[in-house]
Amino acid sequence: MSTATSAVGVWQLRSKLLIQATLVFDTAWRIGSGREGQTLSDLGVLLDPTGLPLLPGSSLKGRLRSTCEQLASILGMTACMLDSDATGVECVSDVDQYKRLRAEYAKTLPGGAASTGTDQRLTWIDEHTCDVCKLFGSPVRRGRLRVADGQLLSWPGVIEVRDGVVVDRDSRTAVEGLKYDYETVPAGTQFRLWIELENASDRELALVGAALFEWAGGSSLGGFTSRGLGRFHLENITISGVDFSNPQERIKYLTTPDPEKRFSDRGDWQEFFQKRIEQQLGSC
Repeated sequence: MSTATSAVGVWQLRSKLLIQATLVFDTAWRIGSGREGQTLSDLGVLLDPTGLPLLPGSSLKGRLRSTCEQLASILGMTACMLDSDATGVECVSDVDQYKRLRAEYAKTLPGGAASTGTDQRLTWIDEHTCDVCKLFGSPVRRGRLRVADGQLLSWPGVIEVRDGVVVDRDSRTAVEGLKYDYETVPAGTQFRLWIELENASDRELALVGAALFEWAGGSSLGGFTSRGLGRFHLENITISGVDFSNPQERIKYLTTPDPEKRFSDRGDWQEFFQKRIEQQLGSC
């Protein structure tokens, strides 16, 4: 794992990469509102005040993190999944692991952890954090990846209602009196997707790129995915970025008000990420 060698270097913004795509739902999908639906169904879907479907950035980021956790080991990277005991990956993002490691860390210092310089503390956190938590963030460090709420591009304009029943796992029959209904948004709904990365290393780009290839081929999102809901794929993927060590890109970013034009094109997304994936696999 790389280490934080300077407190200034940790906080300094060196680069940004912007990934844009169209997310297309191939099946009906639902992200629950936690309330009764507008159709008076038991389980409503999340809608904005005008009645349009919402795709929260938190849901997208959570699903992207889950995809990266699944792919990390293939790329020779680590993912604690916030449970070091279960995964065997030592990471301070696991609260219990953090308490144990921090206590051991404090014992090795003459004046205790509180007297340690910022550089040392940041280095220690970096050395004891898994690759996925470094990218997505954890209770002890902020992430370098951000996902915006999806921007609705098109949808069929209706909310569907489906029936559900509670099944007794022993008898494999419906439990009497426990029928319910739930809302879904129809297939064909499309959203615009934005993912932004700051100061991402090549190995982190390899991980995100592998997740993009996975999503381009098809994945699932939202509730009731085991029932066939939430299948989606990505289309029209583009990447652009800014390297703040490049004077021309730095000036362009700082003096362009249009957020779409502040970044410089990084070429074909597949070639860009495939190169970094191959490099990472070669270093495993």
